[in-house]
Amino acid sequence: MYSCDKDFLDRTPLDQISDPDFWTSETDLELYLNNFYDLFDGWWVAGGGKAPTYDQGTDLALPTPNAYGGDWTNRLDGVITIPASGGSWNWGSVRRINYFLENVDRVESASDQVDHYVGEGHFFRAWFYFELFRNFGALPIITKSLNADDVDILYGPRNPRTEVADFILADIDMAIAKMKYGSELANHKTRLSKDIALMFKARVALYEGTWEKYHAGSDFGGTGDPNAYLAMARDAAKQIIDDGNYSLVTGDPNSVYFDLFNQVDYTANQEVLFFKHFDGPTYGSNFSNQLWNWPNGYGITLDMTRFYLCTDGLPTAVSPLFEGDETLDILEKNRDPRLVQSVMVPGDIRRIMDGDTTYYLNPDVYNNGTGIESQKYRHIVVDPAVGPNNTNVDYIFMRYAEALLMYAEAKAELGEITQGDIDMTINQLRDRVGMPHLNMGSITTDPNWPDYGHSITDVLQEIRRERVTELYGEGFRFDDLMRWRSHQYFYGKRFIGTKYTDELRAIDDGMPESDDGFLDPMRYILTGPNSGYGFNSNRDYLLPIPSNELILNPALGQNPGW
Repeated sequence: MYSCDKDFLDRTPLDQISDPDFWTSETDLELYLNNFYDLFDGWWVAGGGKAPTYDQGTDLALPTPNAYGGDWTNRLDGVITIPASGGSWNWGSVRRINYFLENVDRVESASDQVDHYVGEGHFFRAWFYFELFRNFGALPIITKSLNADDVDILYGPRNPRTEVADFILADIDMAIAKMKYGSELANHKTRLSKDIALMFKARVALYEGTWEKYHAGSDFGGTGDPNAYLAMARDAAKQIIDDGNYSLVTGDPNSVYFDLFNQVDYTANQEVLFFKHFDGPTYGSNFSNQLWNWPNGYGITLDMTRFYLCTDGLPTAVSPLFEGDETLDILEKNRDPRLVQSVMVPGDIRRIMDGDTTYYLNPDVYNNGTGIESQKYRHIVVDPAVGPNNTNVDYIFMRYAEALLMYAEAKAELGEITQGDIDMTINQLRDRVGMPHLNMGSITTDPNWPDYGHSITDVLQEIRRERVTELYGEGFRFDDLMRWRSHQYFYGKRFIGTKYTDELRAIDDGMPESDDGFLDPMRYILTGPNSGYGFNSNRDYLLPIPSNELILNPALGQNPGW
């Protein structure tokens, strides 16, 4: 050490990015941001052999009887406890993206691609904040990578809910202003773009607009103007529509919806704005998933299927075409083709492999406690090189149908919706599958419309119905129930499956069933009244701040009811 030059030990690390040598080109910015793309939730199954759904644990889909937990069921049942640490209170990604935004100006380049990457940075910060926001509401607004001497921030209070919502939307606006349209990018639909930021803005604004509207006067309400947020959602969704860069995929009404969700490359798909590409054979196991084409390790509820209209456009409670839904053999008869293309009944194709076709006979009720299997995302034609465990089905994050639904909902919540709006949105979705149009002047009252705990217009009931029938399985339902303050709809209730027939008893005769003979997987699990969901409406709309965080910083304060 004494014989070396004095700067000999001041070396550039060989095994990691060195800050002094970084921030020199736009390629550095791209490489830094690439690390965040894997944080977008895609297929989360690991060895489970199923096509999972983020709607699992809501009223639409229930976890397997042998694997209770690991989904939203604990949240709806009100059995979450205050953790010592963790509990989704994770700020690592916010710190890393703040570090990026602090240093991006060090790159000296005249390329407009640098601006695009700045926009990506603001998008990612908004995305990470929104994940925290949905769980905790009020949050500290942090715009720098903190150090130990940032005492005022480290030990400061949370900013109010509405300020956080405005901060997130401001970041998204910056992303929209900076980023290019997807068609201008080399990695269109797998790289963030202006289109994607507009969709995200509509999501956030619709979420907060309805949250502040329906939670007004409660401990969870904000101080913002719900209509202002709803107008933002309306305008962002409308810009996606008006830009004309995307449209609904059309085709055979009896297969087009099913075929939309089992593709191995969405690059040329006109409906998809943003997806995650899986390609195991080319890039290895880190870029593949473990989707099986059957079975699925969760069960669709009978309650979910009842959202779907009959083919005459009438609700099942009043349609003369309705033949019943108690058993699988009649469940799909004369129903919206999206139901037919979303659930499995005896006689459906299970898989086509090596020229042989095998058919679905009955559900594995032990792994599917409702008996109603999902076939959304199934890739039934087996690639011999891959086998039944198909590693390459891509995951859709955003598609054009969502923009149509958000525009219709925002307009209806604002009291502005017209038949022209319905024709441009809801009726386009119905046209794709050959369903009759929704006519605002002649909506048939449905005795089974959900009671969400507040009075809403008939047209808004139908728009909410359409969100289920079009977006089932894509992970929107839990957030919808929370933002609509819907505890009255599910509190003290259980959601059931198909009739527990002799055929199903022959497969497994030990399944929980309801008093009237339906599969009832949550009967002996839930903790609320009538053995239903035990959600505490004065507490469970937000998660608790971990106890260790409050010991470190009492100024954070705990969420209501905890």
